[in-house]
Amino acid sequence: MRFLIKLFIISFICVIAMFGALASENQSPGLIVALVVWVWFIYSVSRPRESRTERRIREQERRIEELLRRLEQKGH
Repeated sequence: MRFLIKLFIISFICVIAMFGALASENQSPGLIVALVVWVWFIYSVSRPRESRTERRIREQERRIEELLRRLEQKGH
């Protein structure tokens, strides 16, 4: 669902930027805006998402490792 919302927003921004680029003498800013928005969209879609449970699991694993390290240091 987020993908579709982002896609519609990005498409709308790019259409406005392209029309602005076509209507102006200097087309570079509009084209740059359109290109940057699409690059941002592709980057945001392609990066792996980390859920809260995954973060919690990693945090618990880190705590367990820290606890085991402390216990090992006290034992020796």
